Amino acid sequence: MPLLSSKLNRAGASTRREVLQLMLKRYASLLALLPVLSAVTPMALHAQDTAAAPTRARRVLSHFDIGVSGIAFFTKDVSGTVASSSFGQNYNFTQSASSAAGVLATIRAQKSPWKGLEFNYGYGRTTESYTCCNVSSNNGTYLGPFQSQATASEYTIGYLVRPDRKIFGFQPYVAAGAGVYEFKPTKNGGQGLQPQARATYYYSVGGESMITPSFGIRAGFRQLYYKAPDFGQNYLKITKTTFTSEPQVGIFYHF
Repeated sequence: MPLLSSKLNRAGASTRREVLQLMLKRYASLLALLPVLSAVTPMALHAQDTAAAPTRARRVLSHFDIGVSGIAFFTKDVSGTVASSSFGQNYNFTQSASSAAGVLATIRAQKSPWKGLEFNYGYGRTTESYTCCNVSSNNGTYLGPFQSQATASEYTIGYLVRPDRKIFGFQPYVAAGAGVYEFKPTKNGGQGLQPQARATYYYSVGGESMITPSFGIRAGFRQLYYKAPDFGQNYLKITKTTFTSEPQVGIFYHF
């Protein structure tokens, strides 16, 4: 400032006016930038926030995948003794289910190779066959073999392990859990029986491989254990545990 004052004192009046005008122009240009800076700064901060939000969401979704598989049903036959007051004697009874095809939808969440969960929904249609000894009651009623068509729906949740290694190019997995297996007789082929839900336990083993950064293929084998459905009818009740084997092949999407 002393140097500037010395220069102003040595210059004439016109020179001083020119210097002052030059300084005002420079300050005016800076003042003109303030509204722009005040407008741009919040926009930049907002852009940073919106850019960070997808990053957090992406980090969460990266632990999830959803898959759909085709499955086949193979159920073990069971036999037992029915104690019925409708007939003059107890009788042996065999129950079997037809082989069938269905679909399995699975959502998986994996925090680490040894900590994961999966949610399963399976659907198929089967025919339950009941074969007896052809006994007759005292009043002549005939108890022969008959069939009932029913849909089978699985609702299960299980613990999932995916070891951090590959075998022949596939990442192995193992899952086990429990849930509900619901049998619902069809309208026309269900013999008028009532729906019934059974507690079920399952395990699953298999392998999967990514074919793109987001899509992969999966193949495995599952088994579900539950009491054979009797649809609440005493004449079908043998209280035997059976199991359904389900080979599966499908695809999944990794977020």
